[in-house]
Amino acid sequence: MPGGEDAREEASRWWGRMHGPHAEESRAEFERWRAADPRNAAEYAALERTWTLAEGLGATAVGRDRSLKPQPRPLAWATAPRLALAAAAMIVIALFVTLQPGRNPNLSLVSVAHATSVGEIRTVTLPDGSSVTLDTDTRVEVAFDDKVRKVRLQRGRARFDIQPDPARPFLVEAGGKVVSAPEADFDVQAPPAGLSVVSLHGALEVRRTGDMDAPAELRIQPGQAMRFAASGEPLAPAGPAGKGSDQWVSGMLVFHGAPLSAVLEETNRYASRPIALGEPSLGAIKVTGAFRPLPVDELAASLAAALELRVQRDANGNMMLVRP
Repeated sequence: MPGGEDAREEASRWWGRMHGPHAEESRAEFERWRAADPRNAAEYAALERTWTLAEGLGATAVGRDRSLKPQPRPLAWATAPRLALAAAAMIVIALFVTLQPGRNPNLSLVSVAHATSVGEIRTVTLPDGSSVTLDTDTRVEVAFDDKVRKVRLQRGRARFDIQPDPARPFLVEAGGKVVSAPEADFDVQAPPAGLSVVSLHGALEVRRTGDMDAPAELRIQPGQAMRFAASGEPLAPAGPAGKGSDQWVSGMLVFHGAPLSAVLEETNRYASRPIALGEPSLGAIKVTGAFRPLPVDELAASLAAALELRVQRDANGNMMLVRP
């Protein structure tokens, strides 16, 4: 029989599976695991209670049928079946409850991490009804309590669809900045070189991490985008977001006159085997079009056909774009 820590870890994994898109396929196995040991059922029930409390339902009991019913979630890659087949299951890495003196015990701290694998795009519903869509190889940490809703974007890119809650601001922390909005849809990307923010709906405020009591450092209006250097300074004033830049959630990447080197830098984030260039000068070729990054061999063929290049493979099957 598993110990308490083992049961808790297994419950966290099962919680992620039973709140994902393939819950029904796993239900029989889940029921066997839950019935195998009373501690399994107890740990899983504790996780369900944690999320219920975070949704503001206080200590109200939640029936077994409701707590185990998988909630429908929009899948960003539903229109790309081959990408969906390659997607790994959502990883619920950690979830715990911390009660602090003087706080409402029915609205305790909820902390959970979600991550996607390379090539995966997944939408997760948060305890308050907001949602976050994780791009390929993305990791976020979610921490909600009765005063604030905070998400830390540790790597990758995510889209946030925020539900209003006047009592609890929604904060996204990434790259030394905090992005906030009462109600908005926006993208945040935290690449190694810096930070980028795109507002799709609603005005955004940007502050330095730790300066939430100070006036907003910057404001980004709907339809605008802003990029920051690694130092945290804006590279340019907020300007119009690139046309089609919001299509990544459907598994489509759109480029307008982008150099081939930049196109491959973006598309290779989705591939376990990146596409290389046969010579550096090819990176300057301008690319305009919409491409699915997966399957990578189809992407390489599409780029080669559009740019009058050729796909060359080495002995290990790695692909390279070369001149004819």
